[in-house]
Amino acid sequence: MIRQSFCILLGLLLLSGCGGGGGGSSSAAAPCDLIYSILFLTVEEGELLIPLTPTVGCGTVSDWSVTPILPGGLTISQVDGTISGTPTTAGTDDDYVITASNSTGSTDFTLRILINPNAPCALTYPNPLVIVEQGTAINPQTPMVSCGDVAQWSVLPALPGGLFISQVDGTISGTPTTAGTDDDYIVTASNVTGMTSFSIQIQVNPPPPCNLVYPLSFVMVAAGVALDPQIPTVSCGPVATWQATPLLPAGLQIDPIDGTISGIATTDGHDEFHLITASNAGGSTAFNLRIRIDPIFTYQTSPTTGSYSTSTGVGSVNLALTLVEDSGNPTYPTDISGFNLVLSHDELSLTVATIGPSAVMQALNGGAGPTFWFQNTQGDEVVIGSIFSFTSLAVMQFDTEKEVVLIDYDTIPAVFIGQSGAVPVDFIWVEDSPQTTTTNDLLVVTDSAQGIAPLTVDAQVSITASP
Repeated sequence: MIRQSFCILLGLLLLSGCGGGGGGSSSAAAPCDLIYSILFLTVEEGELLIPLTPTVGCGTVSDWSVTPILPGGLTISQVDGTISGTPTTAGTDDDYVITASNSTGSTDFTLRILINPNAPCALTYPNPLVIVEQGTAINPQTPMVSCGDVAQWSVLPALPGGLFISQVDGTISGTPTTAGTDDDYIVTASNVTGMTSFSIQIQVNPPPPCNLVYPLSFVMVAAGVALDPQIPTVSCGPVATWQATPLLPAGLQIDPIDGTISGIATTDGHDEFHLITASNAGGSTAFNLRIRIDPIFTYQTSPTTGSYSTSTGVGSVNLALTLVEDSGNPTYPTDISGFNLVLSHDELSLTVATIGPSAVMQALNGGAGPTFWFQNTQGDEVVIGSIFSFTSLAVMQFDTEKEVVLIDYDTIPAVFIGQSGAVPVDFIWVEDSPQTTTTNDLLVVTDSAQGIAPLTVDAQVSITASP
């Protein structure tokens, strides 16, 4: 029985090896050694892929498959396994198992595929030059950018303090904290594929100066006389430069640090408005200052002395007030048509007895004296005003020193009783008396009705003792 079975099996083997009698066929070999030329495929969204064709050995491939499905826009050929196409969606980064198979078997290859976005392009900001004030919020600068999505925004050098760039859309915004910045900033929009840049200049200015004011809006000073320094006040931003338009009279200058106007004018006859401007990079403020340089006239007192009784304290001082013109004035001798003045005394020692025009004044208008004469005593001050004539050309020249006012003072006895020597008393010219409503109480008026501020010489008079 065993022998029979062996014979049957041997017969079947012999039959299968024979070609006749309707014979049989051998089974196909499975594919093997599937290989693509790269392991990692990087391609840009919208970029046509250079076809990627594999090699495969052994048996014929009847089916090509990919797990998971290839990114949108890419396909695999069922003829030879070539991967081709144009990817439509960025962000893919995955391993894809490609299988070549037939009925007998299969072979695999793992290919990593990364789909990158397009690089950003054509970055622009609305303004290539942005000027902003320290402490004031900037108008947000939102850019436009094309092509691929932006993954990161960067700026070189760093933006001025207080300004920021949005990582969402590249908008530059904020409130600058430091003035003086003026630089070019390279803004870059980038992603993994590439970048685009734009140069924007940002200038941060200080707040402009404001509210410039000088103590006087009309400055009068005689030629050759030091001007009382005119020190301004100014608010808001710091001042970088000071300027006077037109230029100040020769001899006067403006301090480049604080705008103080000072100096000694060298030539009279100047009367002009000067626009004084305080400015910085952020803006400016201005003040209109009128400056007049007058001829030189001088008020003084003629030399005199007084006396008092040591036993009673009764005494007096007779004072003559004089006016004289400097011979260097261009209009010398100048025709004068009036004047006003204020002279103070020590009201604890003296009291005014009489006031009146001098003989020179009395001779005006054919001996009738000046047409207008005002005199008053207010506290420790004597106030005098005179116009030589309202109706005719009554003028006078002071090419030599001439008396204009005579004042008699009486002593206050209680102060002088018991004194034994000379007692000095002071007489002070008052430019702006609190007793008057005018701002300039010392003026010489020319025949053109121009008021000129004179120089003054204060006096100290010795009242001597007598038995």
